[in-house]
Amino acid sequence: MTNIAKLLLITLLFGVSSSSFSSLIENKDYVVLEGHAKAYSIYKDKIEVVEFFSYGCPYCYVVEDEISQWLADKPENVVFTRVAIPRKGKWIEYARLYYALGMISPQEQARITTLMYSAIHEQKLNFENANEIFDWAESEHVDRSLLEHYYYSNEVTEKLAQAVEMSHAYQLKYVPSIYVNNQYQLLLDSSNHYQGTKDKLNELIKMSGE
Repeated sequence: MTNIAKLLLITLLFGVSSSSFSSLIENKDYVVLEGHAKAYSIYKDKIEVVEFFSYGCPYCYVVEDEISQWLADKPENVVFTRVAIPRKGKWIEYARLYYALGMISPQEQARITTLMYSAIHEQKLNFENANEIFDWAESEHVDRSLLEHYYYSNEVTEKLAQAVEMSHAYQLKYVPSIYVNNQYQLLLDSSNHYQGTKDKLNELIKMSGE
């Protein structure tokens, strides 16, 4: 083999091998989980992405644009799960709304999520109680009777309890927090308004499937 051929072969091998490495940096872009949340994994043939959030969280609102863009082209083998955290005050009501909407339909849950973020963080609506939430939801064409039926249901109360349990299992410290396949936590960078989150998320998904 000539020196030129050897050089071409080395270049080819190097290119192939380097392409298998992620551009993400551990402990800067992500951290490796210790396995404490494995009990909550219910998907065997899918990669699950979990986001802990609240409608009332301004940072969750900012990162939502990246999440929405990612969802538009989400890989078919990936399942996206949102966990609404009922940590304090109005966040409890917001979490109840999220899970009650899910009982109506996943489509209604997704539709109202965008509108709720806008209502709180753009329109500056101040929801003081559940009845004000019901009034607003009805104005956005949500079936009020169904929403009220599910809002304080045992099913929604159980989902709130499970959300708290999951936050403990994941050792949640803040929202938004995003986890990939119970293997990695994406370290979100708010300094640039979370730009590039969707690309980093896709890289972690590829890493989790290797």
